[in-house]
Amino acid sequence: MNRYMCVYVLYVAGLLFHRGVLMSGSALSPWALIRGAANYATQVAKNLNCSTTGDSQTLLTCLREVPLSELLAVPVRGLEFAPAFGPSIDGVVIDPGEPEDQDYTLQVDTINTLNNILLRKDVVAKLSRYDLMVGVVRSEAYFSLTADDAQYGIEADRRMKILREFVRNTYTYHQPEILATIINEYTDWEKPVQHPVNIRDETLEALGDANTVAPATRTADLHSQSHRNSYLYVFDYQTKFGDYPQVSPIG
Repeated sequence: MNRYMCVYVLYVAGLLFHRGVLMSGSALSPWALIRGAANYATQVAKNLNCSTTGDSQTLLTCLREVPLSELLAVPVRGLEFAPAFGPSIDGVVIDPGEPEDQDYTLQVDTINTLNNILLRKDVVAKLSRYDLMVGVVRSEAYFSLTADDAQYGIEADRRMKILREFVRNTYTYHQPEILATIINEYTDWEKPVQHPVNIRDETLEALGDANTVAPATRTADLHSQSHRNSYLYVFDYQTKFGDYPQVSPIG
């Protein structure tokens, strides 16, 4: 997933691309940056018997001496809706535009970090030099559910658990208000009885919009403000032989 952040960074570097396609992702998505990267580095180091008490250069040297197969075999426990591997703001590869003494590996507010860095005028100006096509699909969050949930639907308490975990692992402030707003906006109040299939569809739509569709649309909007060639499309094809053929597309 975090390849979108890498592509975004290479884009604004202005060296490798003339045009690009972002499919189901954007550097503005909340999962585009690692939240608490230092914690995951510590997990990996402890599993590989690398000291975590020295300076970062000593730790880096130790990790570089470990065979790739051993690195990939390390069990890393991440948070739901928050990947454990991917880009992080280190103040070197990605210019944060902030004081150099800030420790970006401890960043816990991913949304604000993305906004502060990627929405700066100089970054948007660099992005807008190139032609850009942004694409999404009608159902971006199917893999957030189990196969049974996707096929038969979910109850209201299951929806609450999923969305509460998403909010807790994505946002730092005003979590109860955000959760209440999501439930309110993604509930069809005209239906007197909430069927599990309807609850499933509303939950998938909420997760898909927050993680993918809204950030992708925002990226296209920012790009188009400079009058470059900007395109946005929705891929709506669903084969009957897919993973969840009985699940209707979200309307």
